[in-house]
Amino acid sequence: MPATLDIAQIIEIAAVVFSMAAVVLAIKPYTANWPVAMAGTLLYAWIFFECRLYSDMVLQFIFIGMQAFGWWQWSQHKTSLIPISSLTGRQWLTESIVFLAAWGLWTTMLITFLPWLSVLLGIPIPRPAIPWLDSFTASLSVWAITLQVRRKWENWVLWLLADIIYIPLYLSVGIPLTALLYMVFLLLAVFGLRSWYRQRV
Repeated sequence: MPATLDIAQIIEIAAVVFSMAAVVLAIKPYTANWPVAMAGTLLYAWIFFECRLYSDMVLQFIFIGMQAFGWWQWSQHKTSLIPISSLTGRQWLTESIVFLAAWGLWTTMLITFLPWLSVLLGIPIPRPAIPWLDSFTASLSVWAITLQVRRKWENWVLWLLADIIYIPLYLSVGIPLTALLYMVFLLLAVFGLRSWYRQRV
């Protein structure tokens, strides 16, 4: 078996372990979830680049920025964390509009930017098979993590929806271990939803 394949497998296993540990820590909720999540996210950026899942690769770098902010935000409240709260009706409306706009923009970029970049670099870059689905899950995940940073319990509702979509998506591109991870994420999101909903103020 080629050494590069062994390295790829080790990296995916490490990414799975870090990512699962981060979700468990977030459910508690412990501030340590943020640096652990960042480690898994960096590994997944490499994995998705190798699989040519470019939207997921870009999403990992967005995650790293949000995770760094979340780490800083939660660290400011060492004695008492920001209380878990709910979105208001106006916040739901505003953020839903932003989500739809981001989804449309991301889809447009996937369809138009990649061919232009391919011509500019002079190398073939395959088009994403399902750009609207790639962009939907990416936009939904960004929304979910912004809610998690602000300790809104609804973040788990969005993670549930994203995980349901990600499982068949990752199976279709041949990353079964990551698809299995997202099955676990789906179960953890149920527990996270129950835990945060009960702790809301």
